[in-house]
Amino acid sequence: MIITVTKGETLVKSAIKEWLDNCVEKLNAGELTEADLHGVTTAVNSEKQLLLYLYSKSTNLRSPLGGWALYDTTASDEPVLPSQDAPYASVLDAVNDGWRIVQFPRPELYNFTDVDNTYLTYEFILEKFV
Repeated sequence: MIITVTKGETLVKSAIKEWLDNCVEKLNAGELTEADLHGVTTAVNSEKQLLLYLYSKSTNLRSPLGGWALYDTTASDEPVLPSQDAPYASVLDAVNDGWRIVQFPRPELYNFTDVDNTYLTYEFILEKFV
């Protein structure tokens, strides 16, 4: 079974549901094997963590984003250029899509008075298991 992740949707649950529905059909037909059940167990236990760094314009979860980085352990190690389009409009949009915040920014770290380098300021780190 191949598990894919797309923007705004995780297909893991639907893939597992499909697999379980298939097992029920095999059970009703008397064709269910131990290997079928082990396959479901493997799929359920194969979660991998994704990390999403979102750089917001402020500590407000609804603020627009200034930058982002996605670290996907399920992808190959080949470098991939990030999309020009932000994956979400705000941190709140990402949370509504199932991402969990594991680190909030500390505003006292971003006291830029004489320097105009606040383009990557309030860093939120989020995680999702796929």
